[in-house]
Amino acid sequence: MRLSFSLLAFSVLCFSGVVFAEDVFRFRGDNSQGKFNETGLLDRWPEGGLTPKWVNGELGEGWSSVIKVRDRLYINCLDSSDSTKESLVCLDLNGKKIWQQTTGTIWQGDHNSPRATPTFVAGEGVAGEWAADDKLVVLSGAGELFCLTAIHGDVLWHKDVARAYETRYGHWGFAESVVAKDGKVFVTVGGKKALAVAYHIADGSVAWETEPLDDKCAFLSQVLYENQLIVMTSSYISIIDGETGQLLSKRDFHEDTGGAPKPEDAGNHCNPSLIKGDHIFAASTRGQGGVMYKILPDGKGLEKLWVTKAFDPHHHGMVEVDGRIYGSTSRDRWCCLDWETGEMIYEETWGNLGKGVTLFADGKMFLYEEKRGTLAIAKPSDKFEVVSSFRVDIGTKEHWAHPIISDGVLYVRRGISLAAFDIAQ
Repeated sequence: MRLSFSLLAFSVLCFSGVVFAEDVFRFRGDNSQGKFNETGLLDRWPEGGLTPKWVNGELGEGWSSVIKVRDRLYINCLDSSDSTKESLVCLDLNGKKIWQQTTGTIWQGDHNSPRATPTFVAGEGVAGEWAADDKLVVLSGAGELFCLTAIHGDVLWHKDVARAYETRYGHWGFAESVVAKDGKVFVTVGGKKALAVAYHIADGSVAWETEPLDDKCAFLSQVLYENQLIVMTSSYISIIDGETGQLLSKRDFHEDTGGAPKPEDAGNHCNPSLIKGDHIFAASTRGQGGVMYKILPDGKGLEKLWVTKAFDPHHHGMVEVDGRIYGSTSRDRWCCLDWETGEMIYEETWGNLGKGVTLFADGKMFLYEEKRGTLAIAKPSDKFEVVSSFRVDIGTKEHWAHPIISDGVLYVRRGISLAAFDIAQ
């Protein structure tokens, strides 16, 4: 069987029969939903916390998450030889560097370290085996898209999308982990000449361009619904036909939420939207709140179902589990909402700790708090219940990079360091 859809990470049973392993091809996993298809994970941390299997402390700075494909890890970093450039680093599963390739220009404003996570695109080989046409695509903070071979890191093509489409930048440039499907890679350019563009992965030629909106690009990774691309820019949430690039519909997200308390915060969208059935939940930081929409058939648009102003996740993501939405807010509250109604089930502080990343795997929530780097297991229930926690004491700068879980290993990046923790039972 061939893998043609890059968002679907292949899954194989480990020979031990204990852990169900899933590769992570993209930011926050399949369709950026923050869920990892794993079993046999620890129910609580050991006394005193976990000790890393290994730590690579020689990466360049960055907030990019790592992805894991077969026996390799890929991570976006500040280039070691040119501080104005980003570089893609390939590691083996022991944290040893295999190759490093300089890519695009960093964002020139504040918080300029690399933040976009690379996306893996499977070639025409047999599932689970490396193929010569396996590729990686990554977008730099300044808006340069690079396509590289996954095996050796050779650059196949690159496009200065920001320059070509006259991007209207948001405050922090680009942070999108791009979507790839059916031989195309989609980029939200937010430009004067196009809203989004699709390139043929094989050669970098343009497959389609979507008509422009008078709007800036945002910072989130976009999601797919069937063959439609759900795109958020600074003001709008739009539906684009994935085959043709036609703009099927758009809604003014600010109008739907009532706007941000401070105009300068409007449009700072950082969180991939959640998809369940024909419903999509989009939420944004600093008082903007969230909206549940129904996706109407045949590309006819989005129907607003409910609005919350209380749930305003910063840039740490959110997950849906059994009809509940979990995440943290810009006000350092950890929350649970009802998927159908938007009712706030709980809104709690976590002692003197801050907000953070929310992930789900093996029936458990995994939380990574940003203030002190506290890593916790919590129960997905109608009360905030942390089972156990410990502090991750590696790396530099903020605890902002989203961890991943693959093959019973939790990978945590902080600045120049990446650590691997064995969390299999």
